Amino acid sequence: MEGVDNEIYPDIVSMGGLVSAMETVARRARLDLGGVTSQYASGPGLFATAEVNSSRGKISVSLGRSRSFYLGIHQPGITWAEGGIEDLGSLVAAVADWQAGIAVDAFAERFPSMTLGRLARSLDVGDPIAAQWDSLRQAEEFGAAERQLIDSVYADGRLRGLFPKLSHGTLRLSTDRFGAQGAREIHIGRLADGSYCVEDTAASRAKFLGSLQEALVEAAESLSGS
Repeated sequence: MEGVDNEIYPDIVSMGGLVSAMETVARRARLDLGGVTSQYASGPGLFATAEVNSSRGKISVSLGRSRSFYLGIHQPGITWAEGGIEDLGSLVAAVADWQAGIAVDAFAERFPSMTLGRLARSLDVGDPIAAQWDSLRQAEEFGAAERQLIDSVYADGRLRGLFPKLSHGTLRLSTDRFGAQGAREIHIGRLADGSYCVEDTAASRAKFLGSLQEALVEAAESLSGS
């Protein structure tokens, strides 16, 4: 079978690929995974990958070079959990448990090879925006200018209800509570000359301000004027 090593995954080969194998094992265990599909329409990946939807992100599975099923649970900009599971039955059980809404700590305890994403616990209790702000404010990899931008926007308060992401020196504030790609964003970026640029993606225009305080005012007014 193209893309699947028979010596490492004889069970996957005998059951016709990863999708079919997961469906078969789930049926035997009387578990309903919903629709299991491959991440590829053709080629080696058709038989070596699988994905399943859930209310907490997309569940993706792929075969490792050694006997291990890589399991990743993601939604745009967010990792819920990821890791390797060696046993096919345990893999299917993990997928079913996640779909059923198992608490993230219980999931990590039952499947210790899975690593929770840094926001998973906060997301699980329904406060992703506060968790993301805490993560940014506690991060140590940012420079002084980036740190000032994060702390100033947070302290100002008017934009604290938006989901923040920092990319290439620009603070991107999403109106989506999970920061989903495509949602309206307010961007505040510091330019090389020390001035600031504020952009509202809904308006497709940018304004240039001389100071951070002016940028904060412009960003808040842009948001409130929606």
